[in-house]
Amino acid sequence: MKGGNRQRLMALRALKSVLTNERTRHSGEMSENQEIKVIASYRKKMAGALEQYRDAERDDLARQAEMEIAVCDALLPEKLSGDELKRMVEQAIADAGAASPSDLGKVMGPLMKELAGRADGNEVRRLVMERLGG
Repeated sequence: MKGGNRQRLMALRALKSVLTNERTRHSGEMSENQEIKVIASYRKKMAGALEQYRDAERDDLARQAEMEIAVCDALLPEKLSGDELKRMVEQAIADAGAASPSDLGKVMGPLMKELAGRADGNEVRRLVMERLGG
């Protein structure tokens, strides 16, 4: 990155390192969905770190965390809108034949595989529980 952004380069290297470590754990083979999960997990980790850096008034580390989050956001699939997510939740509930909060697992497993990083798991769980009456 000649004359480029040093923080962005550091963020890309950090993300590449995380992906390389995961590939090593999986014997060199990872599907695109697995890579998306790794990037989403790393983004979530950096969001937590960003909050801690801000609380500790570490602006230098906060800027780096912000850059790493931005790099992750650029690589992750676009998030679903609220309406699209609600439609997918409704469809997953119908497909699973779920009727009560005890059926949460029947809905969440297949739904999260289908969403593959396009929605926050906590938000999906909240919508499913709301729909199932929990």
